[in-house]
Amino acid sequence: MDLLDAAPIKAYGYELGFDLVRITGAEAFPETERVIKDRIAAGLMDGLPWFTSERAEVSCHPDALLPEARSIIALAMCYLSEPPEEPQDDLPRGRISRYAWGEDYHEVIKPKLKQFAEWLREYARREAGHELEARLFVDTGRMVDRAVAQRAGIGWYGKNTTILTRGWGSWVFLAEIVTNLPLPPDEPLQANCGKCERCLHACPTGALPAPYVLDNRRCISYLTIELRGSIPLELRPLMGNLIFGCDICQEVCPVNQVVEKRLGLRPVERTQESAGEALADRAVGLEKQRPRIWLKKRDEFRPRPQIGGAPELIPLLSLSEEEFRARFRHTPIWRAKRRGLLRNVCVALGNLGDQRAVPALIQALNDTEALVRGHAAWALGRIGGEAARQALLARLEQEEDTEVRQEIHYALSMLKDHR
Repeated sequence: MDLLDAAPIKAYGYELGFDLVRITGAEAFPETERVIKDRIAAGLMDGLPWFTSERAEVSCHPDALLPEARSIIALAMCYLSEPPEEPQDDLPRGRISRYAWGEDYHEVIKPKLKQFAEWLREYARREAGHELEARLFVDTGRMVDRAVAQRAGIGWYGKNTTILTRGWGSWVFLAEIVTNLPLPPDEPLQANCGKCERCLHACPTGALPAPYVLDNRRCISYLTIELRGSIPLELRPLMGNLIFGCDICQEVCPVNQVVEKRLGLRPVERTQESAGEALADRAVGLEKQRPRIWLKKRDEFRPRPQIGGAPELIPLLSLSEEEFRARFRHTPIWRAKRRGLLRNVCVALGNLGDQRAVPALIQALNDTEALVRGHAAWALGRIGGEAARQALLARLEQEEDTEVRQEIHYALSMLKDHR
């Protein structure tokens, strides 16, 4: 079959609300497969039990996902939104990754992909008498989305392992439609990060040991979202007040900073232009400029009142399971579950060191979840004070969970060091 015209397909993708639409072939990704297997063997993917070599062998071969695969439609949707107003108080507050301020992106993008597939089905029948076969992916499926995005020209690999796009930086969600339609492929972008390594040096936990290498075990996004157990003791003090995800390596990126300036989310003033910022300006300039009003139209990812960018921490510790469900269902934070979020809140409060958090942390020592009790103990040990010491000793007398008892002993040892 002759190649189908891709222009109407791309136009419809933009009509659906995607900010970038590109196409690549369905050939395998052997280099990506090699890199994934090397990372797994080196232990850099530890903690993600589903990320196996067997999975890589499937995800790097589109024909294993769809035997008739001919083309992949690569899509990107920017999630930048106007930040909520900065609270004018001194209350202990946490930070949430920008992508999680609004609705769960899976619930936003999946219906659009299904609508896209229905349109493609009619387009294929009308233009070529062809019956569409397709598989849809957004983040969670067995598809190497960044490799697809790079080969399709959506963007290039950043040294922090994200995909950097012209026009939207790395502030994008990626999605794919693997299809049996023969479509003309786009070329990869001839762009890279140059000598810039800001992201590597900015990571507080050292999760970026080398360009293009991520140590999953040390990444704050992993620690606050995917990790189901205790956060390693040595990493807790490095996490600051981050309670869900982390944007640090993206925030320092010159490409991303220029995107934010273009959209009015960052001051335009610049004291001295660096080589990285000059590169970013050129990259952004190659993509169609969009007016600031675009931010207001992208309602799905605007900060929700129940989330915000800097939630007050102390009240979160009193959330029941039902309250957590009511507040965070249909948002990305749901993935961490109540126990994970409250664990993170305890760490943030411990790092902030505010004595006003002590009563709530003492109450959290009696939480039904051992994970929360253990991290509350750590936070009390880090904040210090006689009330914290008495509460820890009292809890130790009745605590039966071995790991929590270890946490309490460690917390008490920190209190001794405070003296």
